Amino acid sequence: MDTNILELLEEYFNEEFALVRHDLAALEALVKEKMQLLGQGLLQRTVNRERNGYNGSSMPCRCGGSMRFVQHRPRDIHTLFGWINIKRAYYHCPDCRRSLFPYDVASGLGTEQLSPGLAKACCLLAVDDSFEQVSRKIEQVSGQKVSANTIERLTHQVGSVVLQQADEDLADVRKRRDVPKARIAPKRLYVSADGTTVHETDGWHESKTGVIYWEDEGKGKKSCYVGRFDNSETFGWHLWLESCRCGLRHAQEVIFLGDGAPWIRSERRKHFGRSTFIIDWYHASEHIWNCGKALFGEGTKLTEKWVKERLDLLWDGWTKKLLDDLQEQCKKYRAAKRQALSGLIHYISTNEEQMRYDVFRKKGYDIGSGSVEGACGYVVGKRLKQSGMIWKRLGSSSILALRITWLNERWEQLWENKPLAA
Repeated sequence: MDTNILELLEEYFNEEFALVRHDLAALEALVKEKMQLLGQGLLQRTVNRERNGYNGSSMPCRCGGSMRFVQHRPRDIHTLFGWINIKRAYYHCPDCRRSLFPYDVASGLGTEQLSPGLAKACCLLAVDDSFEQVSRKIEQVSGQKVSANTIERLTHQVGSVVLQQADEDLADVRKRRDVPKARIAPKRLYVSADGTTVHETDGWHESKTGVIYWEDEGKGKKSCYVGRFDNSETFGWHLWLESCRCGLRHAQEVIFLGDGAPWIRSERRKHFGRSTFIIDWYHASEHIWNCGKALFGEGTKLTEKWVKERLDLLWDGWTKKLLDDLQEQCKKYRAAKRQALSGLIHYISTNEEQMRYDVFRKKGYDIGSGSVEGACGYVVGKRLKQSGMIWKRLGSSSILALRITWLNERWEQLWENKPLAA
């Protein structure tokens, strides 16, 4: 900033600054307050120096008629600096009775009285915190009071725009049969999928979650997320599309990690046919632990010993030996214990090809889906499963879409497209 302007400001506020000059925190707060007022005044003066959507005495209407300029009409807008009043050109079509404020569309103003800057800040905080907490934090950080209800409506609107755009992108790709251009070309690409439930007004519903990750030379592990309250088929297409953007078609190796659930198998086969499918170690070992507990009880030394021996066999790739052992034990038990063993036998025999952990480890593959397990908690649970939260579908899907937009580093791209005016 020009030194002369700073000197004038310092001189103008000198008496007030002198009272707190030796208290940096108080001085900082006072300077912020003055800059807030200056910003509000400067923004107010600057915005109304323009014609604000005036395009002459008339402009074409989409009905084929002509929209006529009526007058400049005011609108109060809440900004990061406080409230300002904007006078915008108003047009009206006498034929179809359509009205238009061109400035509102061009400036990205929505139905709420929030400026794009203040709306963006509210949505950013809302990807982590409850609407009540966001309302408190916005006031603490910026001095602006925005109600929790306003923030909730805002996130619903912007999140819905994100969801609609994602659906349109997928529909366009499927219609044109044109794979989107990849942003990167990793040597080895991992794709993993799972599901986690969210409490909604009509019960618990599954949010399917996917994570795509790779090693970025010099930057370490990079991840991209997908999360949707969709059926498995729709989710599978979105996971495929995001994987394509992350270099699915260009990767030398593709590893798909999952728990072996039927819907995961189906979508993996449909969209990731050339991938190496690995049943993640966590889920496989969990099945063995559950069987051990059914046989010998929770937390017993017998359970621990039995499980460790079977896990060692599985870890070293001795699935046939493990299955033979389980078959023999199955003959010794009845009722619930035999049922537990039979279930484990079915699980391992069904997924035997995807449990060659000795081979996978020699190739340097990850064998655990900790990334997607973590994503279920980090992407979905951290925001949507806080204590006492019960969502409507509009709220849960919208806030999840916003959170993933932030985590996938597409926040600026979202706001460049003026989602409030969409």
